[in-house]
Amino acid sequence: MAGIIFGCIILVLVGWAIVKGKYAPFILIASGVAMLAFSVFFDTGTFMPKKALPTGNDYLNIIEFIRYMFSTRLAGLGLLIMTMVGFASYMTHIGANDAFVNIAIKPLSIIKSPYALVFLAFLLGKAVSMVITSAVGLGVLCLALMGPALAALGMNKKAIGAVFVTSGAASLVLIGGSTAAAAKACSLSILDYVFVFKIPAALPTVLVMGLAHVFWQKYLDRREGWNPQEHMGEQLVFEGEDVKKPSTAAPKFYAILPFLPMIFVVVFSRYCIDSIKLDITTLMFFCVAIAMICEAVRWRGSIEKLGAGLKVFLMSMGKAMSGVVALVIAAGIFAEGFKALGMVDAIVNLSSSVGAGAIGMSILFVVITTLVTIITGSNGASFYPLIEMVPKIAKDMGVNPVMLVLPMHQASTIARPLSPVAGVVVAIAAMLKMSPLELVKRASVPSIAGLIAHHIFAFWLSL
Repeated sequence: MAGIIFGCIILVLVGWAIVKGKYAPFILIASGVAMLAFSVFFDTGTFMPKKALPTGNDYLNIIEFIRYMFSTRLAGLGLLIMTMVGFASYMTHIGANDAFVNIAIKPLSIIKSPYALVFLAFLLGKAVSMVITSAVGLGVLCLALMGPALAALGMNKKAIGAVFVTSGAASLVLIGGSTAAAAKACSLSILDYVFVFKIPAALPTVLVMGLAHVFWQKYLDRREGWNPQEHMGEQLVFEGEDVKKPSTAAPKFYAILPFLPMIFVVVFSRYCIDSIKLDITTLMFFCVAIAMICEAVRWRGSIEKLGAGLKVFLMSMGKAMSGVVALVIAAGIFAEGFKALGMVDAIVNLSSSVGAGAIGMSILFVVITTLVTIITGSNGASFYPLIEMVPKIAKDMGVNPVMLVLPMHQASTIARPLSPVAGVVVAIAAMLKMSPLELVKRASVPSIAGLIAHHIFAFWLSL
């Protein structure tokens, strides 16, 4: 009981610190160490993995456990995340992402109806999101590129902002840090997690959100007295200097380069060529090598150009280490402390006693993830700490871990537009010179509809 009480106190303090904007990895590591020390003192549970070497002192074992976490996570999931981030940055550097975006936006010129464009613009934003993993970068780019055309056709700038602030919701990212972590928690390959569960649940959710956008934006426009016909030809002027339109300098075939990792994941799998086995991290380096060969041909072997590209790749890996990877490691330490206090067992027992079962636990995780995302504005701060606990909970309950992981994974992206402090909300609101709360209002119904729809689809797929 003492461990559970202490764990609850720690949870409150961690929540307060994250809301206050404190450095999340530090908060999670510090709280994890505190819980591990408490578990040693009161003998509430064990935390040393079998592969870790005991020091001979229970308290020094905590330091050994931290070393073990850094060693294993950096060599495995951490390196994978760093190469993914590095690859994404390299694609931006060489103009491959811009090449894809320039192709993706061409359908905009076909449709003239403002509210039909709401739906199409949202779908195009989702297409672009497959190669741009940053929610802020995605939203700003889509707004800069498509916003003026939509405004000229009479669309309310509030509706335009809402469409693009939700572009990263119900993520369709094929290769990403959170996707890799989710797949690992489910004991699935990234290929199986993405194509068997993530994409099949996300696609109908995207359609639901797109349709919700059409009706909700039209409803709010009528309430505000906005008639699209009266605003035809209006210009959209942005505030700020972060507005950057994609370059047209890169060759058009570069548009395929961002998709190489997922293409090769499929090619070198049991679905195609199963005689070649490539670790996903090895595959990422392979894709970088292919892109660098393309760059070598493009720039006629320029050492300066190739060196600059490699520098971008390596520096992005370093930034990922201090960002996402540090958060993943810290979340692992926090989760282990949480387990050592008996908190996970208490949650499982509580859910069983009230008859919540898998459905109740899944809803609980989605609600927690949604609330933390709204409060902090960060999907990482809500997803990574919880994901570490899921495998044990799923095992103890005898359910498919996908049933818990997938709804929580996407809830962290769908709930982000509901947060007035989220980076993408703040950035787009500033560009459009409007209140973040007004933008949240415009994005609220599509996001809530997406949360409900995705949970239904994800649960059905995981049965």
